[in-house]
Amino acid sequence: MKINKEIFDRIDSIHWFTNCGTPIAQGSIKQSIVLIDGWVQAEKWYSATSWEHTTLEARNTLTEFLHRKYPNQDAEWNKKVEDAKGYIDSSLSAKLHSYKDQYQLDHIFVDCVKWDVLHAIMEFAYTDCKRLPHFFLDLLQIYENGHFPCGWEGDYPNGKLVVY
Repeated sequence: MKINKEIFDRIDSIHWFTNCGTPIAQGSIKQSIVLIDGWVQAEKWYSATSWEHTTLEARNTLTEFLHRKYPNQDAEWNKKVEDAKGYIDSSLSAKLHSYKDQYQLDHIFVDCVKWDVLHAIMEFAYTDCKRLPHFFLDLLQIYENGHFPCGWEGDYPNGKLVVY
């Protein structure tokens, strides 16, 4: 089963980071958020092990759900990841490295965005599964709004998403 092209079109149409530092329309975002006001702060948040743990826990929630509730679909995980990574490498990596250089950020920035996008693609690939947990598609909405989700305040899943 191939990944629906719609998700790739959504990602291709993102105007990356164009609204960082401006207010975000909270009504379009499901998560409670905390806004920060600069790349220096963003770098501290996305570099924190707490953010890595939060996104890893969200990914584990997704894979555990698929394994328990949809084992046949879960068996396609590795192939879908391979397809998603191929898209990211061919269509997104160069853009992210350009932003990294433009904003004088480190390689962790690129890795974080690629991780978020990969798992948003994976969530989208399984949207036919009822009660599928969503975290990364919510992050994708933040990116689509021109912002950068970069951290978590509190203990996940309680707390707030940190957004620049």
